[in-house]
Amino acid sequence: MMMTGMVATVATAATPIQMVKTKGGLTAWLMESHQLPMLSVELNFRAGSAFEPAGKEGLAQFTASLLDEGAGPYDAHAFKDQLEAIGARFGGSSDTMDVSVNLTTLSQHADRAFELMGMAVREPRFDDEAITRVRSQLLANLKRGEEDPATVAWKLLRPRLMGNHPYANDGDGTATTLKAMGRKDLAGWHLANFTRANVQISVVGDISADRLAELLDSALLGLPAGAGRRGAELTPQAASVAAHITRTMPVPQGTVLLARRGLERHDPDFYPFVVMNEIFGGGVLTSRLGLDVREKHGLAYDVRATNRALPGGGMYVINLATDNAKVQKALDLVLENLNAMRDTPVTREEFDDAKSYLIGSFPLRLDSNTKLLNMMAMMQGEGLGVDYMDRWPARIAAVTFDDVQRVAKRVLVADDMVLSVVGQGPALKAQWHGHGGRVPAQETTGDQ
Repeated sequence: MMMTGMVATVATAATPIQMVKTKGGLTAWLMESHQLPMLSVELNFRAGSAFEPAGKEGLAQFTASLLDEGAGPYDAHAFKDQLEAIGARFGGSSDTMDVSVNLTTLSQHADRAFELMGMAVREPRFDDEAITRVRSQLLANLKRGEEDPATVAWKLLRPRLMGNHPYANDGDGTATTLKAMGRKDLAGWHLANFTRANVQISVVGDISADRLAELLDSALLGLPAGAGRRGAELTPQAASVAAHITRTMPVPQGTVLLARRGLERHDPDFYPFVVMNEIFGGGVLTSRLGLDVREKHGLAYDVRATNRALPGGGMYVINLATDNAKVQKALDLVLENLNAMRDTPVTREEFDDAKSYLIGSFPLRLDSNTKLLNMMAMMQGEGLGVDYMDRWPARIAAVTFDDVQRVAKRVLVADDMVLSVVGQGPALKAQWHGHGGRVPAQETTGDQ
């Protein structure tokens, strides 16, 4: 590590990330790239849906959606005119852990772009007109989700899988919570969470470390100091509890989600798990699930297993959609493959192919400024260290046969899975026989 004024530079072989410490005490991760005269910024405030108070579900998303709807002296239209004048892209979004603020601008307009970004995070207006309009958009999104089988299946699954853990909150809110929230709620959430101690900053593009430090201080030092909240206060997730939830919808295909608790990135088994899952359900055309359920039997266009890693755990979900009359057959094939993966060692060819693909394709996850920015933000949010990208291929390479078999036995546990099915007719009668005779009572929610 070299110390150069106020910039600590951590150089790695392939992905040199600089840790920029400003005079005002802010810290940012910077990856310089001068091939194009533009730069992208992501600010992550740990204020996502997992931290919303009961009865205020949707507050993080509501707040994020208003960040480009007026700030400082500019109302919504004037603020967007200012962004358009310099060709900058700006907006807010939210997920389970964070409210994210994204800015992309030409280098020549960096001063003005950072000034506007600073206004948005320091002084959002939350004007009544904007609140009313954005609320209507969020309510419309909820309504559309009620007509989408995949969205409905997720909304059934998440609270049954997560129980009373904060991760049970999907962040969308409900018609009741969104209608009840007003300017006081939004301004209070902003004041409590948009602080210097609670932000992580990632930057990729055409800017030097010293210049970035100046612009960040100018834009963000007006935020209150506040306190940091990196997620430590979230209690660990309890074990999965078997459940079977269904919802009738007049659709030709049944949508199926089969899930249990997942693995966080700091779990010692995380990298063996990545290799194991690539073989089992990672690729729709190459995994065991894809080759059997899709290619051999033609039951589903897309079938895969994914891990949604979150601090303290996450969600491991197998998803597919098939003709309502074929849901039981698809579930039987999933169980057959799950048991075989858990109980029988993988082949040398499967093992070698999975590791080669994961290592060889990793650079494709870093081949644009947007992908690099997203990766850096994830690394900071998960506390993975600046050398994560360089260490990742070596960690995959170090996974052994025994590692894959051990993690398969640990994760592919059929009898604690939650089954969520949305469809009609025979799809709703399908059972997950992996519960070993302990078939949980079917919970049928309101029909659509």
